[in-house]
Amino acid sequence: MNDLRNTISHILEHKHHLEEANEATIQQYVVLPILRALGWDDTNLASMEILPEYKVESRRADYALHIIREESPAVLIECKRWDQPIERNQQQICFYAYSGNIPLAIITNGKLWRFYLSRWEASSLSDRIFCETDIENRENAISNLEKYLLKSNVASGEAELNAEIALEERGTVDIPEPSPINHRTDPYDDGIGNELTHTEVIDSSGFITLLGTGVWTASKVKNSAPQRFSERCQSKYLIEVYEAFYKGSADLINLIIKEQWELKLRFRDVANSLFGCGFFLGYRGSLKIERPFGLILSGQNPLEVFVRIVEVEAEQLRRQYGCEFCRISKHGPVHFVYYRVAKTISELLPVLEFAYNKHRRN
Repeated sequence: MNDLRNTISHILEHKHHLEEANEATIQQYVVLPILRALGWDDTNLASMEILPEYKVESRRADYALHIIREESPAVLIECKRWDQPIERNQQQICFYAYSGNIPLAIITNGKLWRFYLSRWEASSLSDRIFCETDIENRENAISNLEKYLLKSNVASGEAELNAEIALEERGTVDIPEPSPINHRTDPYDDGIGNELTHTEVIDSSGFITLLGTGVWTASKVKNSAPQRFSERCQSKYLIEVYEAFYKGSADLINLIIKEQWELKLRFRDVANSLFGCGFFLGYRGSLKIERPFGLILSGQNPLEVFVRIVEVEAEQLRRQYGCEFCRISKHGPVHFVYYRVAKTISELLPVLEFAYNKHRRN
């Protein structure tokens, strides 16, 4: 944090030099130093984390940020002159991010930084803006830039999760009515040779309604997940990682069905290195999107369940039921508590039940 604070202080101390500067100067003396302070390396030829003039279709974005060199970028950045209005080209950069399956898009004039979540379901670009921060408001800017652009947060998926939380906290969004589902009524269906197809379970907003879909297996989860999940399995290690995710997801879905919790499933693919699924409460028509819990897995971490409860509640559940958590992610009033899956998902039933009942009442 001190590196970022010192970098911003230095920029603001000399901002009079930037008022007439061109875009290249802003990139060199403002944007790059801030990215470096956030942990991004523009000197390592092996990783090439910061790529300038990144070609997207027939145009170029000023910067693309990579977690894994061989895969798609995690962030696209478009730069403007100091204090220049940043609305221009926002549609272009967001379209490039969306079409390239790049989760985060940023437009900045060095002073003002505007963040977009390209994959968020919304009818307008303004509804995809999850943060706008001015570095002259120093402490607020430091908090926002670290939350959404710190390399470790982007790599772990925390940045995109933070963005989703910020958009969820706005309240309601319009979600289409779910399409009809072909229910599986056989309680002994093991899912083998009888997996649900995308058209059977996924509505136009990407949600899967779980009740009435029978017993889930790892194979059924795999067939219902986005195609890009399977396409990324290029090594024996990745195949094993994905299979662990599919198995954990199936166990959690079956627990939800057994408890008859009214939740919808949505898959997530974050920053190339992390993937997961969230379980959402919703109401017909204008839906308040809220997820009591979800499941994530990355190459760096074992299978984890994240639960939307606050720290004091997690401590109480730990004392009462022995449910140990491994970390807590705080975003203002919103907390996510993370639990590692040791043996079975059912060990976390007290925590999941508490989170479901808490948010269902809200």
